Amino acid sequence: MKISYSIALIFLIFTACNKNKSQDKNLDGIFFDQDVPADFLEFYLRFHQDSVYQIEHIDFPLAGIPNLAYDMPQDSINKFSWQAEDWKLHKAFNYSDDYAREYIKYSDELIGEIIYEKENGYGIERRFSKTSNGWRLIYYIGMNKVTDPK
Repeated sequence: MKISYSIALIFLIFTACNKNKSQDKNLDGIFFDQDVPADFLEFYLRFHQDSVYQIEHIDFPLAGIPNLAYDMPQDSINKFSWQAEDWKLHKAFNYSDDYAREYIKYSDELIGEIIYEKENGYGIERRFSKTSNGWRLIYYIGMNKVTDPK
C-alpha cells in the first residue's frame, strides 16, 4: 500500500495541474514566487525540458536519500547514491493548491528546493549548485515524509 501510494504521489508531483498565481514569475508554465538568481531560472527551465541537458547537469553518483528511506536500515541509507543508469527524468513541477514548493537560497551559488504534498507531507528535496560549468543538481532526496520548511 505504501509503495503504490508513493508511486502515485511521485506521478502527481511531477505532473500536477497548472494553476496561475498572479504574484509569481512565470517561465513557460513554471512558477517562481521566491527570489532566485535569473541564471538559475534559465537553468531550471532547460533542466526540465531537455533530457540530455538534465543528465549532463547532475553529479553522478548523486548524493542523497532513496525513496521511502524510513523502511531501510540506516547503514543502507548512508551508503546510498543515485546512479545515472537508474535515473528517472524529472519533469517540470507546476504548482497546485494541494502541493507546496519552497526554495531555500543558501547563497547565490546554492539553491535548495522542497516540493511536497500538503495533506500527507510526502515530497522530494533537491539541491542545485552553481559551478564553473554552470548550475548542477548535487543532492536529491527521493519521495519521503518531509517537514514543512517554514
